[in-house]
Amino acid sequence: MKKTSSGSGRRRAAAPPRAPSVHRNGSSSNGAAPRGRRHGDAEEKPAPLVLEPPIEVRVARPADVAWIAQIQGLIREAHEAGAIIALRSSDYLAHAIRDRRAVVVVRHGTLVGFATAHPWESERYVSHSAMVVSPELRGRGLARRMKSALVELSRKRWPNAAILSLTLSPQVEQMNKSFGFEPVPYCDLTKDPEFWKGCEGCIHFAHLKRNQQQDCHCWAGLLMPVGQPREKIVPRDAHGHPSASSSH
Repeated sequence: MKKTSSGSGRRRAAAPPRAPSVHRNGSSSNGAAPRGRRHGDAEEKPAPLVLEPPIEVRVARPADVAWIAQIQGLIREAHEAGAIIALRSSDYLAHAIRDRRAVVVVRHGTLVGFATAHPWESERYVSHSAMVVSPELRGRGLARRMKSALVELSRKRWPNAAILSLTLSPQVEQMNKSFGFEPVPYCDLTKDPEFWKGCEGCIHFAHLKRNQQQDCHCWAGLLMPVGQPREKIVPRDAHGHPSASSSH
């Protein structure tokens, strides 16, 4: 009698069905749609790339007088936030714009920055002032771009003028030094009384007046005309004695 093998009368249990393989495109070998998406569903598209509007820095045009109220708003906002910046009248700004000695920053058809240049003492000196940038665009190098445009404008309009700077801001001081400004005593700056009137709104004006415009808290710098060395002057007070600024 033939022996049967162990387990005679029983059938081997069927192996569990294999999971369908999934291809790279997300479809399975049995034609099923990938989990989370049904047949007929549209494929997800990547979000469109949003391009930021370009920012233009240029010399002002006469038509830019339409932005005077906005410029004054930026200056007033910076002033109220604690910046040492003089408030400017609409006539002052309009004259600077129409005379094309101002620089504007435009983004998507809107003014977002401004600065101006002003000659003094029969164009012997030029100052840069009223530099402002919209708060949401600060820290993006726009002040440097405006300063570069102002220096270029000043060199073209007043090639023999020394560009002067007075600032309480360490950031502006460092930027000016990177453009070649050198620290100078106050006696090297313009004597034009109209220039010094711009300091009347500063919290340190009493100190400046007490020192007869020979010394104050601002850093003073000059960028001399190309090829022209600075004539060093010993600063003296009203009595002819060397003043405190002689240590510059």
